[in-house]
Amino acid sequence: MLPSAPMDLAQAERFLADQGIDTVECCFADTWGILTGRRLPTARFLRAAADGLSMPNAPFAWSIRGDIAPLPYANPDTGYPNMHVMPDLGTLRVAPWAERTAFCLMDAFVEPGGEPNPLDARAILRRAIDRLHETGFEAHVASELEFYLCTPDWQPIYDDHRPWSMANAAALEHVLGDIRGTLAGAGADVESSQTEYGPGQMEINVGPSDPLDMADTATLLRYVVKLVAKRHDLRATFMPMPFQGVSGSGHHLHVSLRTEGSEANAFDPASEGSQELPTKAMAGFLAGVLAHLREVTAVNLPSVNAYKRLVDYTFAPNRVCWGFDHRTAAVRVPAEHGAATRLELRTASSDANAYLVIAAALASGASGLADGLTPPPPITSDAYRDDTLERLPPTLAEAADVFEGSGFCAETFGPVFVETFSILARREDETFRTTVTDWERARYLETS
Repeated sequence: MLPSAPMDLAQAERFLADQGIDTVECCFADTWGILTGRRLPTARFLRAAADGLSMPNAPFAWSIRGDIAPLPYANPDTGYPNMHVMPDLGTLRVAPWAERTAFCLMDAFVEPGGEPNPLDARAILRRAIDRLHETGFEAHVASELEFYLCTPDWQPIYDDHRPWSMANAAALEHVLGDIRGTLAGAGADVESSQTEYGPGQMEINVGPSDPLDMADTATLLRYVVKLVAKRHDLRATFMPMPFQGVSGSGHHLHVSLRTEGSEANAFDPASEGSQELPTKAMAGFLAGVLAHLREVTAVNLPSVNAYKRLVDYTFAPNRVCWGFDHRTAAVRVPAEHGAATRLELRTASSDANAYLVIAAALASGASGLADGLTPPPPITSDAYRDDTLERLPPTLAEAADVFEGSGFCAETFGPVFVETFSILARREDETFRTTVTDWERARYLETS
């Protein structure tokens, strides 16, 4: 459960005592969106909440597997120094997956009382939120995350790929119900769970909220899903394409805007006394998203495997376009109207860092609003067959090149992050290209 409101230190102490908490999981998302941190006794947590903790800065510089190699940001000459982290008491909550335990996210700083760490994804998202506020809007967002449930040896849990199957979901309700209940117990606004278009592929939906809270929830969701799956002697993966020839897993982001201080949806045509979409606010935001979609591909698709999801007719978009209720488009305008009018950004893969995905979307949209951009016409036919549309970078290395060369990305993510992430992405791609795979051995050992 979440406290009823953000707390000061004295209120946090009372909350932990009232809930019988003796351990607090203190963590932050590394560059890849994987939670990293420590478990602290309650008394030590309260001291950390007042004074912070010193922790290595390596989690912002290591590979997706946790390998540490020299980078300009952290290397033997710098001594791989520590950074300063502070618990954000606004995220303190009971952790229903463990007895007498609470959970709290942390923010990272260069030093005590200093600037935010340039690689801290929460800080990057806060800057993007501020950038959107400068246009007079605030965002409501919701993340849809797909994943696969697997056997302990990482095989699909069943062969059927029927989406929204009530029978398949009923057979797994002991797992899915546990996931929903655990997330709800941790304060997430869970709306539904369902099977998706892959053998053992699932999706958990949560209700919309402000961008930072949604990124926190999406990051927590990945953590909880994997914990609960193991509790049921299963495995869960957010790998975008875990099996050959199946549906990929995405992070679909739903976005709408409100004028600051208003609850009216600025994407609803009624807000302009009209029946026509897109509204002026939607048009500017959408145009910005499309204008910068190629540039932010590296953070939306951060692994080599994510690009295998971009094959035609996988329901994953690979061309820069938008459409009304059109699932071959990179940005879809769902059929719901009124308060539910929104954009669905469909590019990001399920393994992407949620803070970076949302930051990229908000900063892109804000630039479109600030610059008065207008979107191209919506697609009305198969986007996969339209060669006039600009394509997304097809590999992680090419996406890293575009990301590194983008002035927009330098402004949005900061030059230190762009430099560091580009190097890490290229290393990931090089590791893949120089690794001899089982496919190669099966194909070439006998014939060569």
